[in-house]
Amino acid sequence: MKIRLVCVGKQSNAALRELALDYTKRLERLCDLEVVELKDASDPDGAKRLEKEAERIEAAAQPLADCVLWDETGEAMGSVEFSGFLTRQENASVKRLTFIIGSSHGIAPSLKNRVKRKFQLSRMTLTHEWARTLVLEQLYRAFCIKKGIPYHH
Repeated sequence: MKIRLVCVGKQSNAALRELALDYTKRLERLCDLEVVELKDASDPDGAKRLEKEAERIEAAAQPLADCVLWDETGEAMGSVEFSGFLTRQENASVKRLTFIIGSSHGIAPSLKNRVKRKFQLSRMTLTHEWARTLVLEQLYRAFCIKKGIPYHH
């Protein structure tokens, strides 16, 4: 199963960018990973900006049926449960599972309504830069759990 991570916006924080790159390299040894970084929209109208970003996300993330949107209102789960979710997707012959992280301005409500599966990293709001790094770490942890690699304690 291929894992695609669709992110809006760059990681301008050098420390977080390096940490995300470290987990990306680790993950590439455990799964077929693709990180897609989309340019954030610059429209001064907030709603229009989010809709433009939603169009870019949707184009990169098709089919939406096989997507997970990271959102503070999504389903909460532990790392072992998340690993189990990945295993179930693989057992269900899902060819590509796409995880979506919005921009610093969030995700358009229209896209939130179209993506049925939503997970949360925290009930607290996180920057998109932290979210990307944490998603990569949790994916790495989940694959380590799944493959019996002693990373998760």
